[in-house]
Amino acid sequence: MKIISGKYKNRGLFVPKDRSHIRMTTGLVRKVIADIFREQITGAVVLELFAGIGSVGLELLSNGAKKVIFAEINKKYCDIIRKNCEKMKVEKEHYSVIPFSYERALQFSKNEGPFGIVYLDPPYADNLVNKTIQALSDVKICDSKTIIIAEHHFKEKTPDHIGDFRKTDSRKYGMTVLDFFMH
Repeated sequence: MKIISGKYKNRGLFVPKDRSHIRMTTGLVRKVIADIFREQITGAVVLELFAGIGSVGLELLSNGAKKVIFAEINKKYCDIIRKNCEKMKVEKEHYSVIPFSYERALQFSKNEGPFGIVYLDPPYADNLVNKTIQALSDVKICDSKTIIIAEHHFKEKTPDHIGDFRKTDSRKYGMTVLDFFMH
């Protein structure tokens, strides 16, 4: 697995040896996100929930994001995120890794917001997209310019409105759906 675009393009990422408990976001999906939101990424502070190995956040840093906060409950994956940031030579002020559940991460991140982009990619089997977006609405860490990008399995449905947010677009790539929400 490697970074697809931007200043870290073609640099390889560390991945876990045992991949049975992780589903990594494909290069195609990461490229689509970078291409669609190129202008919004530049200078943005990003929150990546359910970060896994941090490939999406690193793709956004590669394309000009100012800072990414990676939230991942699995401490082994948090170590891989740190190693990937070090491998890309990302300066420490441009990222932080928080080893928390998404609920705790949202509370912890209140002082970092409002975020330009929030990316969430919960485990497909857990059906957490709607619950996570509602939690984002409840903690008020987004403003009218925040873009929420929710990656999920095509069988998980999202309504047109969740809390303060409305769905602005939805795109399908194989079994993966990207839903975009804004205030």
